[in-house]
Amino acid sequence: MAVELISVGTELLLGQITDTNATYMSQRLAQIGQNVHFRTTVGDNQERIVACIHRAMDRADIVVLCGGLGPTSDDLTREAMAEACGRGMHRDPGSEEAIQAIFSARGIPMVEMNLKQADVPDGGEAIPNCCGTAPGVFLEHEGTLLFAVPGVPREMRAMVDDAVVPALQERGLAGTGTIVNRVLRVIGLGESTCARRVEDLLLRQQNPTLAPLAGKGEVSLRITAKAASESEARKMIAGLEDEIRGRLGDHVFGADDESLERVVVEMLTGRDATLATAESCTGGLIGSRITDVSGSSRCYAGGVVSYSNETKMALLGVDRLILEQHGAVSHEVAEAMAIGVRRHLGTQYGVSATGIAGPGGGTDDKPVGLVYIGIAHENGASVEKHRFTNDRLDIKFRTSQAALDLIRRALIESGPH
Repeated sequence: MAVELISVGTELLLGQITDTNATYMSQRLAQIGQNVHFRTTVGDNQERIVACIHRAMDRADIVVLCGGLGPTSDDLTREAMAEACGRGMHRDPGSEEAIQAIFSARGIPMVEMNLKQADVPDGGEAIPNCCGTAPGVFLEHEGTLLFAVPGVPREMRAMVDDAVVPALQERGLAGTGTIVNRVLRVIGLGESTCARRVEDLLLRQQNPTLAPLAGKGEVSLRITAKAASESEARKMIAGLEDEIRGRLGDHVFGADDESLERVVVEMLTGRDATLATAESCTGGLIGSRITDVSGSSRCYAGGVVSYSNETKMALLGVDRLILEQHGAVSHEVAEAMAIGVRRHLGTQYGVSATGIAGPGGGTDDKPVGLVYIGIAHENGASVEKHRFTNDRLDIKFRTSQAALDLIRRALIESGPH
């Protein structure tokens, strides 16, 4: 069956918030074998919401609206559902009582407009909200099932899990199986290069399917399988995953929610190895990402944010002559920073980053985005040169990504733990 999700809210169109609700709903519906064919976003305008509902009912069997169920004048989802289906509205006594009870329990005076949330299109049912004041709505119209759920993420998730999914299952509409995704995370290859290495797999895909997705400093390969059970789908995925890993080798650093920093921390702790960081252009971002991982204190000794030349000399022991001859953004300084922080903090590995994040400060010889990343260990030191583009924050992130990958590759080269 075809499913359409309609996200309601002008703030979504303005880019003020990210629509994580649609992501969650798509994932939950996929788990019960339902295919989301369309996702639409519309602002807080009743005429346009009605048009979206009409279009959705023409091409989908199940329509789920998210947002616009609040008490204010710009919350128009209930009214739009009623208009789109040619229905009147009535006030649901159970919802009215529940809303009043919530305000009473909180000791807060209730404004009359809050009772608007108890209104339901004629012929429809209110869906209780266990986490907030806005009930959801269920309505069946000319063979199409319409659901409306709140836009508050916690309330949305509870209602989808406790009402929408069970309602579909009770009606035998849970699909013919389950849809399972596995995401392989790739670094060191661009999207086109990655796609070229698996081009034949992309061309002959049926079930499971394969799709490359570009991200910041990495590429994802999403494998999707549909089967009668989750275990069967995962077996189907495993064969394709093995083929991809064989072709891409160490460029695949993780899967699903595994971040690069988590992989690096796990590799360091697994080898009883320690790390220190010396950062200039990244301003501590590498260390911040590492310390985002629980348990990183077992392998991360600390870092030095050596933004100025004086700090590089005083805390890392970078020779003044090197700075004067080559400049702070150079192969030589990156190497000296990595060696210095490793020596001063007494770790097995030291990593450094120095560059020009922009938007100013670049020259013909050293343009914005030029970055040197160094690594030092017991066998010596080496430096990689990069040229990143985009804005300052993106350059900083890509530098941290490249630095973490340099550590990861050094650990791989050191052999198994």
